[in-house]
Amino acid sequence: MTASLAFEQPKHLHCQLFSGGTDHLLVFTPTLHPYTVKPIDLERFRFKAIMSQGRDQLDHIKITVSYRSGPQALILQQATYLPPFVSHQSLTGRQQLYSPDLGRELSYECTVADVP
Repeated sequence: MTASLAFEQPKHLHCQLFSGGTDHLLVFTPTLHPYTVKPIDLERFRFKAIMSQGRDQLDHIKITVSYRSGPQALILQQATYLPPFVSHQSLTGRQQLYSPDLGRELSYECTVADVP
C-alpha cells in the first residue's frame, strides 16, 4: 500500500449581496497575499472578503464590511471564520447591516464551494 497526499481543489467563496435595490454575486479565491485584496464598493458600503491560503489548506476567511461617509471608512462588521469549511452550506448566515447616517441597508450571505 502506498501513501499519497491528496490536495483538495482550491475553494471559492460565493457571496450574494443586496444593496441599493441591486443583487450582486461576488466570487473570491484563496490568496497567499491577504494585504493586496481590495474592497468592493457598493454605493457607500465596502465589502472585503479574504480567503487566506496556508501551505496546503485555507487558514481562515475574513469578511469586513465598512461604510464610507466622508474621507474615512467606518467598520460596521468584521468576522473571521476558521476551518473546517463545509462546502455548499452557508458560512455566514444572512447578515444585515445598516448605515449609521442614512439608514441604507446591505445584506449578504456567503458560501464556500469547490467550483467558481
